[in-house]
Formats: sequence, structure tokens, C-alpha cells
Amino acid sequence: MNPEETRQLFVTDRYANDTTEIEILEIEEGYAKTRLEIKDKHLNGNNVVMGGCIYTLADYTFGIASNCGPMRCVTLSSNIVFNSPGRGKYLYAETEQIKNGKTICNYSVKVTDDEGKLIANADFIGYRN
Repeated sequence: MNPEETRQLFVTDRYANDTTEIEILEIEEGYAKTRLEIKDKHLNGNNVVMGGCIYTLADYTFGIASNCGPMRCVTLSSNIVFNSPGRGKYLYAETEQIKNGKTICNYSVKVTDDEGKLIANADFIGYRN
């Protein structure tokens, strides 16, 4: 899929778009950047962004980047490290492709706030079929 076809596929993701309202900023093969405007519905009892919301942002960004190309990809394994609480107005997620194999791919996703502070970093291994 080219970037526009990938965008059209992922705007149908009801959870990422309707529930969390993640916005796709950039797409190219092996790369994506997304943004989440932090709203009250994203906050947990400690008044910071819920970890599951941050993970969703990272996972969605990985999905976009890994599916912009000739083959479909699903998550095989993932790991996330939460470095700082999510605060501010926006969170951003940006991918870095580590490996682009025939059936296995590996991506690193960094989640930052609107001041560039590292909120979380996640590693994703995907399977292509």
C-alpha cells in the first residue's frame, strides 16, 4: 500500500480514531508520526495519561508504518517502557524501522510530549504474510 491507501485503511480503526482520537500526521513506507490531543477521558486516577492510552498510541503508529508497503503486518511481540507521566496538551509517537525482513520486521516507537520529553519507548516485532 502507498501512504494514502495506508491512511485510508487506518482511519477505519474505530478504537484509535473514535475512542482515543489519534491523528495521523505523517506516513511513508517504514515510518509514521501520530499525535494525541490529551483530554480528560485519557487521564487515570493520578491525573496523568493512562498507560493503556500511551500503548495504543505507540501500537497504532507501529501498525501504520509497518503496513505502508507491499505486505500486511501484525504485531508478533511488543514491549513498552514508561519513562515519564504523560502531561501537557499533546503526545506524539514516531517510528524508527530497525529491521525490514521478508516476514519479520522490527520497529522502535518513541512517545514524547509537546515539549519533546520522552514519555515512553516501545519495541515492536511484526509478522508479515
